[in-house]
Parts: sequence; structure tokens; C-alpha cells
Amino acid sequence: MLQTVLSFLALLNCYPKDYVITSSNSTFYLAGDIGVIYISPGMYKDHVLAHELYHQCQWQWAGKKPAQSWDEWERREREAMKVEDIFLNLK
Repeated sequence: MLQTVLSFLALLNCYPKDYVITSSNSTFYLAGDIGVIYISPGMYKDHVLAHELYHQCQWQWAGKKPAQSWDEWERREREAMKVEDIFLNLK
């Protein structure tokens, strides 16, 4: 499952590094020295992992900095949603 997602992301030149995936009541990404992807059990699906791991790449590409404005945060989220849609349409 994870290998499929990582192979897909590599097609987009996205190579997430330094992250962990952990179970949670909610699904979201938290940037930091080590990115944490929190996934609720019902959301542990390939397309959700692709979305959240793409956020890790965005953080890496931004010099390991969070979004600097609301507009940038929204752009990153829209971009991750597009990646998720592409993943879903490939299946």
C-alpha cells in the first residue's frame, strides 16, 4: 500500500523524507523536524496517504517552512487535493 503511494508520488518528483504515520482520531499533516501524518482508522487509504505525504513534499520544497500566508496554505491544500484526484483517477 505505502509503496504504491510512494511510487506514484515519485512520478511527481515528490520524495517525502523524515516523516512518521500514526493513528489518530483525525486525519491531518503536522510539519516539523519530522513530519507527522495523523490518520484516523477509517481514512487509512492510498489516496489519503498520497494527499498527506504530498504535504510533506510541499514542506520540504518550501525550505522546511510552513505556509507563510493563508493564500499559500490554500494553494498547498488545493495542490494536494489535485494530487489525490490524480491518484484516484489512475485506478
